Amino acid sequence: MSRKPNPLLDEFLDKSLPLPTIAWETVPPMVNPQEAWESFDENIEGWVPVWFPTGDPKRGSSYTEFERAYFFNENLERILKAMNRWPLWGSATKKKHAVAFALLQLFCEVRSYCLKV
Repeated sequence: MSRKPNPLLDEFLDKSLPLPTIAWETVPPMVNPQEAWESFDENIEGWVPVWFPTGDPKRGSSYTEFERAYFFNENLERILKAMNRWPLWGSATKKKHAVAFALLQLFCEVRSYCLKV
């Protein structure tokens, strides 16, 4: 069975579109954009990044594949809303840039390098 990527990743996964330029002074030094942007698990519905949690650390329970995809999508939407980019709008490049920055923020939050927005 073929797994489909999260629809929010459509433009982001388009290799013909450029990634955004990063203002490095705004990114914690431990954050590696390549790790945040290039580690999707194509065997999981929604292509959830490998760095996204596989379970609830507070309860100690594991997520099912679909719960994990749901929480990944929910968090991306939350960050895009905080960026005033939800629903996604603009050109394909602008959408890719918005999702790229949302992924960096989510990566930063998951790794406890920054606060949740």
